[in-house]
Amino acid sequence: MKEMAFDPLAMTLLILLTITVYVVINIVFLSARRKYLGGVIEKVINMIIATIGLFLVADVSLFLIPMYGFQIGYTVHVAFKIMGMCSLAIGGLKFFIR
Repeated sequence: MKEMAFDPLAMTLLILLTITVYVVINIVFLSARRKYLGGVIEKVINMIIATIGLFLVADVSLFLIPMYGFQIGYTVHVAFKIMGMCSLAIGGLKFFIR
């Protein structure tokens, strides 16, 4: 079986870029939540914020790969991505119900 090369500097830079994007998205949605207090829109925005948070945790979990191996790190990554997508789906359903 072929081993994968691991470049910690490149991985760290990419994760930091991803975290920066998630933080900017969260800032935008947090300001939008203040604008739309109460009602369905605020609930949907809360679900979007939860989704972004879960996606952030999923991407940061890739740091587990060097310590625990590819299978564990990627499994945790996929699990948090699925939870994030479920959160987004619930937020979308709440929006369409009303």
